[in-house]
Amino acid sequence: AVVSTQSTGGFTSYHDKEAWKVQAFHLRKMDAYTRHKELIRNYIKFYGGKVEDFARDTSCDKNDYSILQANHKFLWDSTKPKSWEEEIAKRYYDKLFKEYCIADLSRYESKKIALRWRVEKEVKTGKGQFICGNKACSEGDLLCSWEVNFAYVESGEKKNALVKIRLCPDCSIKLNMVKKVSKVKKKKKPSKKKKKRKARKSSGESHDDAASSTAATSSSDIATVAEESDNVWAGPAPETLVKTNEEEMDEFLDDLFL
Repeated sequence: AVVSTQSTGGFTSYHDKEAWKVQAFHLRKMDAYTRHKELIRNYIKFYGGKVEDFARDTSCDKNDYSILQANHKFLWDSTKPKSWEEEIAKRYYDKLFKEYCIADLSRYESKKIALRWRVEKEVKTGKGQFICGNKACSEGDLLCSWEVNFAYVESGEKKNALVKIRLCPDCSIKLNMVKKVSKVKKKKKPSKKKKKRKARKSSGESHDDAASSTAATSSSDIATVAEESDNVWAGPAPETLVKTNEEEMDEFLDDLFL
């Protein structure tokens, strides 16, 4: 029997449609990720290649951490940021607490240290001020404050910054092995005993001056009283002026506001 080409063509097209319906039915039952994997597997099966060829290029991807890492500065000046990446880094810098530093002394034997500013969580727990400022130490007794001339390289430029850090005795030895640092000394306040002695001396001197002045004033007062008693009968009696209530009140207010 002779089979016409039209009948065979119609059969194949009908078969392809049915096969596609079955495949579409199975694809609809899959979730998006499983469907994607199935399509990639079929593509590799018929056209060849590897799964690694479909990997996305992530070399240009950026997240917040990579932006901070690329644009962070240890010290920012008053100049405005030039790009949105620098603006993000500047906002992060403004949130840091720059009174004391946190140190990484893990490479002190090679005479290298790392310093950074404290974050809010470390300030609340006392890390770096009431607890040793070494990142790997949690000692809280016998802490010493040190001034460090921190020399670092930033964007290919050498910079220096004078910062303060509080360390325990063991970590202070490690820090001084790296470089010579100066210890922060508190200004001594005069003791209360010395203040009392000075106050006694000054009060004694004032008493002596007061006694001499009172003696001088008493002798002068006696002389003036004697002179006034002699001059009582020298002339007519002085007239006594009677002040009104308003004048007395004005004088009282004048004396009050002087």
